[in-house]
Amino acid sequence: MIFIKKYYDKSQQYFIFTETTRDYMSNCIKDITHNEAFELLTESELLILKNNKTSIKYDKGEVLIKQGTLSNSIIFVKKGISKIYIEGSQKKIILTIKRDNNFLGLSSLYTEDKTYQYTVTALEKCKVELYDKTAFKEVLKKNVAFSNEIIKYINHNTSRFYKRLLCITEKNSRGKVADMILCLSNHIFGCLEFTIPLSRQELAEFAGLSMENTIRILKEFEADKLIKLKGKSFKIKNKTMLERISEFG
Repeated sequence: MIFIKKYYDKSQQYFIFTETTRDYMSNCIKDITHNEAFELLTESELLILKNNKTSIKYDKGEVLIKQGTLSNSIIFVKKGISKIYIEGSQKKIILTIKRDNNFLGLSSLYTEDKTYQYTVTALEKCKVELYDKTAFKEVLKKNVAFSNEIIKYINHNTSRFYKRLLCITEKNSRGKVADMILCLSNHIFGCLEFTIPLSRQELAEFAGLSMENTIRILKEFEADKLIKLKGKSFKIKNKTMLERISEFG
């Protein structure tokens, strides 16, 4: 077994992981930002994107992308948090939470049905840029380095989705909820105390459970002094135990 070696920064409540460690949150890969990809473009290529770009502001709760609709644009979220989820006939499953400087809709670049594969909803006010998909593909053909970066991002997102689905299908209920809490702490907010922009129903969709089960397990964790809840505020009090529940649950 590979063990984690970590350092705790008391001033900022961050756990800093070294390169030799394995993150206990194996089912929630840390997200990467996409803004550096634009630095690989030439002035003429940037101009192509600029001339085929629309800037939009979305309010909390508004839909940025709708699953099954025609994918005309590639979206870049400059600022704001959003949730990516898939919609079934009876339930929704949140795949991941996205922060600033991320592309959305890349998985629909070359799909045969030419539709978005998931829905994205703003969890707070978001500033986004919509790039015409035809113009975006033109730049991909012109710039190999930029294309490689986009492929890297698609592969990264695919890996995240696979890990999430593994968690949903493999872990028991307590393991799923512990996994979700640690994912929010480690890879979304980066601290032990945070305020979530999710409702209890959305937390259940993130964990892949019913709302009743999610609320019950959260209360159990609080009774066991693993977390402290107050409204939408979370405080992790026993991270080691949550990691064990996540790993073996």
